[in-house]
Amino acid sequence: MQSQTNLNWGIAAAGRITQDFVTALGTVEKSRHVVVAVADVDGQRAQEFAQRNQIPRHYDGFDALALDREVDVVYVGTLNPFHYAVVHLMLARGKNVLCETPMCLGLEQAKELYSLAEQRGVFLMEGMWSRFFPSYERLRELLNNDVVGEVTQVKIQHGFRLAQMERVCNRSLGGSILMDIGIYALQLGQFVFGVSPVKILPSGTQLNKDRVDVQGEFMLDYGDGRRLLALVTGLENLENDAVITGTKGEIKLSNYWCCTQVSRTNGPPESWPLPQAKFDFHYTNTCGLRYEAEEVRRCIEKRLLESPKFTHAESLELMAITDEMRRQIGVTYDL
Repeated sequence: MQSQTNLNWGIAAAGRITQDFVTALGTVEKSRHVVVAVADVDGQRAQEFAQRNQIPRHYDGFDALALDREVDVVYVGTLNPFHYAVVHLMLARGKNVLCETPMCLGLEQAKELYSLAEQRGVFLMEGMWSRFFPSYERLRELLNNDVVGEVTQVKIQHGFRLAQMERVCNRSLGGSILMDIGIYALQLGQFVFGVSPVKILPSGTQLNKDRVDVQGEFMLDYGDGRRLLALVTGLENLENDAVITGTKGEIKLSNYWCCTQVSRTNGPPESWPLPQAKFDFHYTNTCGLRYEAEEVRRCIEKRLLESPKFTHAESLELMAITDEMRRQIGVTYDL
C-alpha cells in the first residue's frame, strides 16, 4: 500500500537549486517523496545528476519528462526566463507543478499559467519557501496573539555578494536583485500586513552596465502608519535579518527568508534546527525546502489546486508589485 501514497517527483533542470531540493527531500522523516526522473537541456548533466542521486530515469530536454506517466509533480528549477515555457509545458500535459521563485518575469505570464493550471485542474505553486518554515507558523501565532501589539514597521537588510553571478547580473537571464532576493522582503510585508501597499517607493537603485538592478532600497506604505523598509544588495554580505516592530515590542527573524530562529522582546529565542543531509547544500538553509515539499504533498493529497499558505492571488500580488518597481527603476525584459 505504501507505494500508492508516494508522491513521484520529476526534476526540471540539473542545477544547484534542484540538487539542494533533492537533497532536502532525503531528510523528510518517513518520506513519501520519490524522485523518479530528471531532465535538463544538457542530457549529460541530467545523466550525471541521476547517477549522483540514484534517480532511475534521465531525459535530454523537457518534453520526455512532461510525457513520463509515473511523474505526479514536477519541480521546475531552470533559470528564470525559462520558467514560463517549462511550467506551461508541464501544465499542458496535466502535471502538478512547483516552480522556483519567481514564477515568471512578468504579471501577464504568471496570470496565464495560473489560469491554465485551473483549466487543467492541476496544482500549481510558486516556491515561496519562506512561508512553509515552522518559524512562519510561529510568527503568525505571535502576531495573532498581539504579542508585540499593532505592527507599524518591518525592516529588512538582505545582501550577498551576487552581483557577478550570471543569473543576477545578466538581463537576458532575467537578472535583478529585486527578482532574486527582493521578493522575499516583499512576501514578508505581505505576510505581516495582509493588505496591498498603497504606495511603492524604490530609491537608491544601482543598475549595472546591462541595466539590471544590483542594489536597491524600497519603502512600501501599507496605510495607517504601517510600512516595510528594505535594503537588498548583491554587492555585499549583510545581516539578513528582519525586525518587526509593534506598539508593544519587536520580533526578530534571523535569515528571515529561510528562518530557523525567532527572538522577541521579553521572551526566549525559539529555534527549529534543520537536520543533517547526505550532501552539503549550495545555499543558506536550503534543507528547509523539505517544508515546501511536504506542503505540496499535503495539498495534492487533498486535491487542492493551490496552497492556502501561499495562494495564486498572493503570488500575483507580489508579481504586480515587482512589475511596478521595475517600471519605476527602469529594468525591463524581452518577454
